[in-house]
Amino acid sequence: MTIRYPGFLLAFLLDSLLDIPFNLMNRNWDKTPTFVSNMTKGTVATIFFFFLFIHSFAQKTIVISPPKGLPVSSDCKSAIQLSSTRKVSYGPTVPPKGFGKVMDIKACDKQDIFTFEKERNTAWYSFVTQEEGDLIMEIISVNPKNDYDFMLFKWTDTCFCDNVKQGYLLPVRTNLSHSESKQGVPATGLSAKAGENHVPVGVGKEFSSSLPVRKGEKYYLVVDNVNPKGQGHTIKMYYLKEISVSGTVIDDHKNPVAGAIVWVENANENIVDVTKCDEAGKYFLSAKIKEDEYYSLLYTSDSSFIECRQIILNEFAKTNYVQKDIKTVLPKLERGKKYILEGISYNTNTGRLHPGSFPTLNALTRLMMKNKSLKVQIEGHVNNPNVAANTGEDKILGQKRANEIYDYLLYKGVANTRIVPTSFGSLFMIYERPSNQTQVDANNRIEIFFLPDK
Repeated sequence: MTIRYPGFLLAFLLDSLLDIPFNLMNRNWDKTPTFVSNMTKGTVATIFFFFLFIHSFAQKTIVISPPKGLPVSSDCKSAIQLSSTRKVSYGPTVPPKGFGKVMDIKACDKQDIFTFEKERNTAWYSFVTQEEGDLIMEIISVNPKNDYDFMLFKWTDTCFCDNVKQGYLLPVRTNLSHSESKQGVPATGLSAKAGENHVPVGVGKEFSSSLPVRKGEKYYLVVDNVNPKGQGHTIKMYYLKEISVSGTVIDDHKNPVAGAIVWVENANENIVDVTKCDEAGKYFLSAKIKEDEYYSLLYTSDSSFIECRQIILNEFAKTNYVQKDIKTVLPKLERGKKYILEGISYNTNTGRLHPGSFPTLNALTRLMMKNKSLKVQIEGHVNNPNVAANTGEDKILGQKRANEIYDYLLYKGVANTRIVPTSFGSLFMIYERPSNQTQVDANNRIEIFFLPDK
């Protein structure tokens, strides 16, 4: 508790205290103390305030806040163990400071592609792989101006840290290049798009190639902030699974569609892999995909409508991530004809699109942009078998869903004069009494009607 006295009370107390030595001097003492007789009231006041200041300063506690962030360890033998999950996120951390109790990495020349030029501000981590696949890693700096390097080692035995210190072990991946980034964007790490396992010192690629791993392997990661007064970082890791699909594409007359395009795309419009059908309409495609993202397998040709299949990784896992002999029908594109837009879904009882719908909408956008004269009617259909068909609520919900696609196409650059959103509510359900989720999904659909020429 802090007690505050009014100023006039302090002045009164001070004046009373100062009167004591001077009253003493007015008494008839045989020996008046010399130091008292030589004092003036101003001198005593100065001494009083000096000691008051010293006392006040001594009562103050100087609090130094610890740096914010998760802890780091600058030594191999006390490495931070990352969580044993399929998706790792650790950070933001406190800034790494120095090389710890011992220098684990021997200094090397700038031409070495495996080792830091010298240890500056390091942080060590260990982890055990939880999946078989390609390891992806992102190192995100709190300060995008900080330059982070890294070395990734595969653990050998209990002498691992000593062997690293002696220079007996080489890392399986390194990146020593200059790597500034934007805020929140990974500065360096492992990427499926990178082509080099080891990137040397200097201006170069920020990412090294992803690492094929098996479940249960142990690795050690050391990151080094080159900046002397740098800030912390976040480590993210996940795995890519490779899937492969093959099959045949035919038209609605069962003829092979030579030259049809088949590709895998995620919700962010990133095309992961693409291939083209041969003269017999056959294709093979492999793609590495992330477990918690939405992907679709899409088909199209110059003279057909689009076809979409959502990729469900759990289903691929049942067949060892391989699906063969997929038969796909690409209907011919004709004015005055109606097509179901596959791969579209909404959050339950809302008009809000599910993220897994975006690959299909992107394919529809490309189709519209390529065929500039096409005009479409977007028709919303709703599943509601328990009430009279086409009630107000059904029609409103169907209209909201058609409007969502209308707005998306506008956003992508399709002219509003080429798009007409409308709703049929539950008037044209495919299954009047749906008995499973597949039938419910079939009723909840979007149909695209290509308007005939006037």
